[in-house]
Amino acid sequence: MQLRDEYLEALGIPDFLYSKIESKKVTEPLLKLLIIEVGTQDSFCKKGVSQNLLIKMLSSIDFKIQNACLVSLEKSQVDEYVKNNLAEVVLIMDSSYKPSKSGIFLMHHPRDILKNSNLKRESWEVLKKVKQCLK
Repeated sequence: MQLRDEYLEALGIPDFLYSKIESKKVTEPLLKLLIIEVGTQDSFCKKGVSQNLLIKMLSSIDFKIQNACLVSLEKSQVDEYVKNNLAEVVLIMDSSYKPSKSGIFLMHHPRDILKNSNLKRESWEVLKKVKQCLK
């Protein structure tokens, strides 16, 4: 394509008749926020009480769920998925998960918070850190 553009330019053909394509290597994350839940029980990927709580939690840090990518995976798939999907911030909703990569936030799943309100404070602290990273 570049050779073609150079040829057309050399012939004096106006540039609006051909495209000048500049290739850029994408190094910036494509996603702002990637939220992963481990397992599918009471999934926040489907409408329901878990999703409603997640929406409220994200709203508390001025973030809309529509701007996040929600994924439900098995534990064995998480590391590979994170590696292949660049995101500015990764939030894994499973307090028992042990990430192999740094820079990943771990938080209790909304279903667990609904069952045990004592988890709210800890989750709020994580959300505040996520908010700082999203600025």
